[in-house]
Amino acid sequence: MMKRVFGRLLNLLFWIPLVLVFFSCSKNITPVDTAKKQPVEQKTTIAAVDSLTNPEQARAGNHIAFDTLIRPIHSGIPAVWKKDAVLCAKVQKKVMDYYTNTGYKTRWLGDKGPGLFFDELKKLLAQADLMGLRPTDYSLASIEDKFNDVYKTQPAIAAEVVDLDVQLTEIFFLFATHLQDGRVRNVPHNGDALWIRDPKPEKNVDVALLAGMREPEQLTGIVRTLQPAAEQYAKLQKALESYRALEKLEADEMPVNLSVKGKIKPDDHNAVIPYIRRKLSLTDLKVYAMPVDSTSGLFDSLLYDAQLVSAVKLFQMRHGLEPDGIIGEKTLKFLGQSFHEKADILALNMERFRWLPDERYLGNYIMVNVPEYILRVQENEKETLAMRVIVGAPNKPTPIFRDEVSYIVFSPTWTVPTSIIREEIIPRLRKDSAYYAQKNYAFFKDEVTIDPSSESWKDESINPYKYRIVQQPGPDNSLGLVKFGMPNAMNIYLHDTPNHRLFTKSFRALSHGCVRLDEPARFAEYLLRDQRGWGKENVAKAMNAGASSTIMLRKKYPVHIEYHTAWVDDKGVVNFREDIYGHDKKQLELLFPEKVSSVAGL
Repeated sequence: MMKRVFGRLLNLLFWIPLVLVFFSCSKNITPVDTAKKQPVEQKTTIAAVDSLTNPEQARAGNHIAFDTLIRPIHSGIPAVWKKDAVLCAKVQKKVMDYYTNTGYKTRWLGDKGPGLFFDELKKLLAQADLMGLRPTDYSLASIEDKFNDVYKTQPAIAAEVVDLDVQLTEIFFLFATHLQDGRVRNVPHNGDALWIRDPKPEKNVDVALLAGMREPEQLTGIVRTLQPAAEQYAKLQKALESYRALEKLEADEMPVNLSVKGKIKPDDHNAVIPYIRRKLSLTDLKVYAMPVDSTSGLFDSLLYDAQLVSAVKLFQMRHGLEPDGIIGEKTLKFLGQSFHEKADILALNMERFRWLPDERYLGNYIMVNVPEYILRVQENEKETLAMRVIVGAPNKPTPIFRDEVSYIVFSPTWTVPTSIIREEIIPRLRKDSAYYAQKNYAFFKDEVTIDPSSESWKDESINPYKYRIVQQPGPDNSLGLVKFGMPNAMNIYLHDTPNHRLFTKSFRALSHGCVRLDEPARFAEYLLRDQRGWGKENVAKAMNAGASSTIMLRKKYPVHIEYHTAWVDDKGVVNFREDIYGHDKKQLELLFPEKVSSVAGL
């Protein structure tokens, strides 16, 4: 019995030192400083967090756990983004939150090498251009260059692997933040053309999604989830893919000078016709056939034949031009844009969807697309009402912002803005002081009623701010027969107009900044459809009453005044529009700073 106890005691004494050595090693692995390649005093553990029973682990080895109290997470955000302190702070917070939620273990790299998660990330970042972003912003080349050096020892030095993994995570969250909020964070001031962008709330959905990822293939789904949910965004993405492919077909062609004297009409001959026919054969010309001269029977490549005329009409229609088949200045400008430039415009319009608030896709709202000159009422992303509009002229642009319609004024008065008094009314009165005598206007000076014909309008020092001018209700009122009020400091609203002939024009940037509606009665009926006593007849009666009345809406309707110069319609046709305020040019310089686009002037 004593022998048996003594033997067990000897065995125990034998194993105790080994156990102590094991625990000592596991808690005091000494990594190598990445700069000096010298051992440093630091506690970093390589934890066997998973068994090597799946392809990811078999290739990458064990994921590495690390202690941030001993070795803080260092930033590896590309230098170009470090100038944006707010963005950097946002990305770094996401990185910290992610590693906290996952127990501080590497995601992309193991002690043997990069895993399948890294391969999936690399593939997605290489396709960033098909999501309207720049792959070069998320280049992994500098990190991959370090792989051979880091993994030349097996297992790799933990601290070096951790640093690279953190950099990869930062790149992912930079990419994810761009997908959710946009690459262009601050829309630049563009003269008088205001673009008011509301901040989006921080949700950090990307952190939770990445933390919950179990298989590499899930990363594609995560990236898809982070992008805007609008159906139009998905259509634009598909169109972008097509135009990037067209861009490659066009790459080998020499640029063509499309300056033409006068206009090209059907049956004309012109040297640019072969280029136009070749270009439209990729988009609008369904059957590519060389025209034949009716007299000689020979091919006539310079002839503007009926088949090409039909293709040009389709091209004009989807670019917002009069589809008359006559190739004039604006048609030539759009034809002169390369597929590369068109693809960039598609990418920019995808970017604009990232700026929109999430509630833009929910419930009912009103959307005015300024370059399209169209107002649409949307109910759960389905169009229920649409009409033509007139928007601000290029020198008096309609602001891009969101608001809400809260009241309707039937038979409104119009208080003339001081800018119009200064720039239009006073110069007109200088020529004819009795011009407004029979025009249904009331003039006030220092809030006292005056007769405009008795004022000395030719005095150059006259102060327009002393005057208030009000146009009374009636068919000639500049606001028409109804006004739809929105409570904004810019005094921008929707309204009728006495001149509906202007709605037949293809170019309708003609107002002083407010939005004129072609069918205001229909719009009023829609807004009042849930309020008793406001059917079609009563709306018409109130509009023609000759005395102002204000109706507060029980339900306020969100209004989004937006600026989309490219979209895909319900028939799958890709549309482009003129950049009437120059927003495309300025924003493309920020989205693709290394490129020079020729969209200016369109």
